[in-house]
Amino acid sequence: MPTKLLTLSLISDITSRINSQEDLDTLLGEIMGITRDVLQTEGSSLLLYDKENDQLVFNTTSGLKEESLAHLTVPRGKGIAGMVLETLKPEIVNDAANDPRIFKAIDQKVGYVTRNLLCVPMVAQGEVQGVLEAVNSLDNRDFNHTDIKILKYLSNLAAIAVKNRLLIDSLNLRANELNGLFQISQALANIQSSDEFMDLAVKTISEVLQVDRVCLNFEKIEKKGLPRSKSKGFSDQIHDEDVETLLFADKADWMFKGYKIITANSPQGIQLTHKGLFQHSMILFPILKNKEWLGSLVVSDKTSRTRFDEMDIRILRTLTNQVGEAYTALQVKIQSERLKNIDRDMQVAAMIQKHSLPIIPKQYSLLEFDTYYQASREIGGDFYDMVVHGKDEVSVIIADVSGKGTPAALFMEFSKTVLQQEVSKTTSTSEALFNANQILQDKSGFLMFVTAMLVRINMTKKELTYSSAGHNLQIIYRKKHHKIQHLSGKGQPMGIGNCEFSEHTVSYLPGDLLVLYTDGVTEAMNMKEELFSEERLESVILSHINDPPEVIRQAILQKVSEFVGEAEPHDDLSLFIIRLN
Repeated sequence: MPTKLLTLSLISDITSRINSQEDLDTLLGEIMGITRDVLQTEGSSLLLYDKENDQLVFNTTSGLKEESLAHLTVPRGKGIAGMVLETLKPEIVNDAANDPRIFKAIDQKVGYVTRNLLCVPMVAQGEVQGVLEAVNSLDNRDFNHTDIKILKYLSNLAAIAVKNRLLIDSLNLRANELNGLFQISQALANIQSSDEFMDLAVKTISEVLQVDRVCLNFEKIEKKGLPRSKSKGFSDQIHDEDVETLLFADKADWMFKGYKIITANSPQGIQLTHKGLFQHSMILFPILKNKEWLGSLVVSDKTSRTRFDEMDIRILRTLTNQVGEAYTALQVKIQSERLKNIDRDMQVAAMIQKHSLPIIPKQYSLLEFDTYYQASREIGGDFYDMVVHGKDEVSVIIADVSGKGTPAALFMEFSKTVLQQEVSKTTSTSEALFNANQILQDKSGFLMFVTAMLVRINMTKKELTYSSAGHNLQIIYRKKHHKIQHLSGKGQPMGIGNCEFSEHTVSYLPGDLLVLYTDGVTEAMNMKEELFSEERLESVILSHINDPPEVIRQAILQKVSEFVGEAEPHDDLSLFIIRLN
């Protein structure tokens, strides 16, 4: 049974099937099914690279003994898969029974007989993602170099898809972890040092005052903490609603004095005595911070069975003040640790985002490139991308997601993946934006939007075809006339509603320059709240128009920095500069 021919229709179908999967397990399963179907094999395996342990892990298999193979590992250099990991070169084995390189321990462990196999590395942007295997041709034919080419094509698609999905999953995971940190910081009950503090405070008060019963209770503080209570000698009744009403109904009257003594023969005392809360006398102290109520201290029945005196009151007032200060300091410490954790995780998120941006070459065919991205916070929502259609045709994208911070970063990753796959599917820039807009509306759920400029460059025809999704005017310099023109198009930002996008085609001449940017450049603001403006940007470009893209980019950034001065950046900033040769 021959290998299927990779027709344009089949390639389109494979790309669509791979890019349409939303979770990693389903994506890997789809890759396995496609591999078996295209190469007509009994089975296929995808082994992901475990960088920490420097080994391959059977993550997904299809047509083989899935349960037996799941999570088995292959060391670097061991067997065909380990060899491909080591050399990053594809391998063909057509006589597995007599090939000493075969890692026969795997077959023996799962009770499977490997006759022949293909194995190729999965590499995306210079990073190894794993290896892809096709096992046992259905008609017992020998695998050949055509099969290798097909499997390499599938592995390239798979590597990019897996890398993107892992990055998005990591970012989502990181976002969930940040939210968890915020929730944990609000729950004192989950902080070990809080329990130690409460235990120590109650123990100290009981020993210093020589009393049978102590209850220390902290209430919500500006809705940033949960109630925390610790008691010794009191029954659970002290927390009953009717008891708390008896104790604190008149707290506004005695808070000014700073304490309240309840005797056994007073109306309150009689009721509390009947409830078994004390026998002789009870004293209450408010715990305050800047005259605000943090909680209360309730103490009853000295072991000497005497009443509380002035000395007891002074000691308790001092202890209460110290407890209040210590508790406030604990809250500050917890808050500080939370901020440190968030800052650390934001740094990790920023690193993930930085590595998720594509590495744009300085030159591709006749084109020269230079790019730049800077988030106004740790992470942001601008992005750029390049899709290669052939040796003489590429698409370049620059985009700006609404908002800043983590939500914008998450939506940015999603939007970038969607745009990349849609641009790869069609030659029409307007159709690519239209299809991407549909997906962003249907699947994002972020309630955010993204502006974008998509330009397809045909170096043979010397033509630019472009469409805009609500993006700001972009710049093209015409060398022949030493004049700047602007690229714009009809279309609203993606993600906020159905929309048609206009498509335009213009010619260019060698030496022309294309400058794509986000509004973080032209709307950079100085201390006087003045904007850098399109005029200043164009002036910088014209003054360096014959320089390489890298020099032009450096000049733009220097002028923006000088203009902004000490003012805080308020928006992300991105540049994508292309010399059209």
